Amino acid sequence: MAFTFARKNGRTKLGQDGKRYRSKSESRRKTAQKPQRRSRSFWILLGLLALAFLVGGSSRPEIPGLILLRPLAVLIAFYAIAITPIERWRAYLWPVVLMALITGMAIAHLVPLPPTVWQSLAGREIILDIEALAGQSEVWMPLAMAPGAAWNAFYALFVPIAAFFLAMQLDDQDHFWLLVTLTGLGLLSGMVGVIQAAGIDVKLYAIMSDTPPGLFANRNHQAAMLAMLFPMLALIASSAERFGLNGGFVRILAGALAVAVVPLVLVTGSRMGLLVSAVATLGILFLRLELLPERWVRRHGKLLIAGAVAAVLAMIAVIGFAMSRNVAVDRLSLVNEDLRYSVWREVWAFLPEYLPWGAGNGSYVEIYQLHEPAELLISSYSNHAHNDWLEVVLTMGIPGLCLLLVAVMAFLIAAWRSARARGPQAKFNRLGLLMVLVLAIASLVDYPLRTPIMAAVFAVATVWSCRPNQAIREFKGKEANV
Repeated sequence: MAFTFARKNGRTKLGQDGKRYRSKSESRRKTAQKPQRRSRSFWILLGLLALAFLVGGSSRPEIPGLILLRPLAVLIAFYAIAITPIERWRAYLWPVVLMALITGMAIAHLVPLPPTVWQSLAGREIILDIEALAGQSEVWMPLAMAPGAAWNAFYALFVPIAAFFLAMQLDDQDHFWLLVTLTGLGLLSGMVGVIQAAGIDVKLYAIMSDTPPGLFANRNHQAAMLAMLFPMLALIASSAERFGLNGGFVRILAGALAVAVVPLVLVTGSRMGLLVSAVATLGILFLRLELLPERWVRRHGKLLIAGAVAAVLAMIAVIGFAMSRNVAVDRLSLVNEDLRYSVWREVWAFLPEYLPWGAGNGSYVEIYQLHEPAELLISSYSNHAHNDWLEVVLTMGIPGLCLLLVAVMAFLIAAWRSARARGPQAKFNRLGLLMVLVLAIASLVDYPLRTPIMAAVFAVATVWSCRPNQAIREFKGKEANV
């Protein structure tokens, strides 16, 4: 038999064991964190993200804003690495190792090799012919067939490196307000898209999509950013009270903003945007796994992950079929207007000529022009394969493929652990994994991570996906002491 005593600021229940239990509303107030001053790393990261959203919406190397963004990113990256304590390195060991391998591979493609070495690499015959005509057969050359493009790809890594190591420094409140900031920047891009759709000429880059791309140059990248807003808004709504905000008001506002984002995705005219929006919306259920009994999740976790993968694959098939059959989707079903499928076939055909080491980091444009068939020649050139998974294998070879496989395995392991995890930080872990999944799917038909904006967002999402490994242990320790 339980007795209930009324109190002014809540209800306290007295159970049969004589212990008092707080009501849910009182518990939320007790666990709400007091506002604290934001750290220096937070403000630096905020400035880097703001600058990236302002000038980093395109993947092209000739963008004027890169003159400012990349040097700052280099300085910030070295600063962030220097201030990172050893405990943080241990907590984020695997993503740091992956980032080091990617950076090391990019550097390896820049190192000049002796003539006897690079001349033995697959696909270098055309360079040999050029060197022979020029009478310079003993020139040292790097692994990359387009060294200038390889240097550009190397410098592009510093934006995500800086964002990653800065995000590693942040505490719980910093990460929550970082989420709010990223959501605000994504909504700002959506608002710019609305202005563009209204006929006002807001052109941030010389080459942009015809449909409203917002702060990006490519409508698919805009659609991917908008898709990630759905789970981001959901997490803000569910975590607001924990960080001292009015939960009811934030939930209403987040719901209204999520509804407003839906037409923004449609306005982009992106088939991929519809797909990843559906995946991201379905993924909101993944954020709320703590609603399921912990014993059930531990027992059926593998089935849960397998079901989620099957649901995503089924969604890809259904939406793809619907788009191919529904003429009313207008631009979305006009595959003939899009040459990416023909490009994929060509790349797949000449890909083996450059294995096992690849054509070199960043060398896609030059390599594709060597093999481009006459029937695919148009007034513009193919700047990317529009399938980053395929382009990585072409340019980075078997080592690049191995890194992709390691990254996929790391993602699956993290998803498995996250499905079994409990605690407030587990939601951030799941959000990070969901954002990584959205960008991975988007990379099947485009190249979002080639833009500084998405590279920085991906780096932050990677940090979020790894945080609970440490944060959940701390949470359980505190829980045990209650």
